[in-house]
Amino acid sequence: MYKISYTGDGQTTEFLFAFPFFQIADVHVAIDETQIESGFSVIPNDDFTGGRIIFVDAPLENTKIDIYRQISLSRIIDYQPTAKIDPEDLNSDFNFLLAAFQDLRAVDVDLSTWKNTHDNVVNFLNYTLNVVQDKLSGGGVLGLYNNLVSVLACALPELITDYGSITEPAPSENNDDYGVL
Repeated sequence: MYKISYTGDGQTTEFLFAFPFFQIADVHVAIDETQIESGFSVIPNDDFTGGRIIFVDAPLENTKIDIYRQISLSRIIDYQPTAKIDPEDLNSDFNFLLAAFQDLRAVDVDLSTWKNTHDNVVNFLNYTLNVVQDKLSGGGVLGLYNNLVSVLACALPELITDYGSITEPAPSENNDDYGVL
């Protein structure tokens, strides 16, 4: 887990942090081990590799201030079954999952929370696997190619049967269609 701690002095309202995150909701603040939801704002760096926490009122003297990342598992990118998979989107999704696993590994969670998170991750991974397999097998261009091959495989023997053996001369009524075989 990415975390930085400070001790309040009763005057400072701005605290820096330097860890990567994906969205502002990933950055959390706790005062004396209790997470707070308001009374501060998150100002991210342009590349989301850190930023500043600015409190409305300065935390009291000798209070412990924790700034940490806890990623919420949710879909960021929705892959469409017939659309091309963008490698940047796929890499972004895998980076997101890796970061979420890193956060989970560092936090003590109860079993019901873990089961819910585990089920969500498994469902997400299965969905991604199905989309990738669809793109590489039965879906998209390869699927059309496979369909064409199967149609030709069925039709070609019928054409040969209809017009005789390749070694036999073609009847004159077929000369216009196929030329002299």
